[in-house]
Amino acid sequence: MLRRLSPPAVRSGLITALCLAGCLVGVSLSVAPRIAHAQDRYADMPVAQAYQACLAASRRDPEAGFEAAIAWRDEGGGPPSLHCVALALFGLGQFNEAATRLEALAADMPTATTREQSAVLGQAGSVWLHAGDLSRAHRVLSQALELDSSNPEIWIDRGDALARGGEYWDAVDDFSAALDRDDARLDALIFRAAAYRLLEVPDLARDDIARALAVDPGNPDALMELGAVQAGVGEFDAARKSWLRVLSVAPESRAADAARAALQQMDVKVE
Repeated sequence: MLRRLSPPAVRSGLITALCLAGCLVGVSLSVAPRIAHAQDRYADMPVAQAYQACLAASRRDPEAGFEAAIAWRDEGGGPPSLHCVALALFGLGQFNEAATRLEALAADMPTATTREQSAVLGQAGSVWLHAGDLSRAHRVLSQALELDSSNPEIWIDRGDALARGGEYWDAVDDFSAALDRDDARLDALIFRAAAYRLLEVPDLARDDIARALAVDPGNPDALMELGAVQAGVGEFDAARKSWLRVLSVAPESRAADAARAALQQMDVKVE
């Protein structure tokens, strides 16, 4: 199976902010210049500042962030507050509700561009993917791409949905589309390598891994996938070395957890 290379839902590069005018503003979801306190009222702040603070609160403390976002919504916060509510719900593990609200928001942004609607739908699809609803994720991500096909993140998420459903060649096409739009996306390269491996085309898998490692020689996900390709063609000593390198370069990563499991399974088979 393919493994997510990063948290599968709301990533900071996907959509940075919404404002009442329907525009995107350059605000990171993970960093805000001013962190709101519990006594702050977002309705009393400029909308961009309120939105930044609301996002930061939702990430730091989803329960408190949800309550604050709901209060802002009830005071006329509009689309930014609705978006913040949905992201807080995601943080609370309410994935279906979060995705449903993101879909509803995308359908009710009268001043938004198609690119902005696509970004919100892309988040909804990513959350559906995180929830394990592959068909809903694929449908929503396809809608997002119909609105705007320029976002590599959405192509990667739809490729992930396809791969999880066993549609590996279609997944390869989506990962390739992501790379056509941003050839620096190492996650798309590694995902495509995994799909090629599962299609039993190890040479193409190796090519993608080599490209990724040429850019980032210590990338733990690329090294993990390299070991999987090597093991798949019977190069068990080489696979062991690749997985041990994962443990060396990123011992606390999810790739390291996968490498430990693979090494343990290899040792059981040897015994």
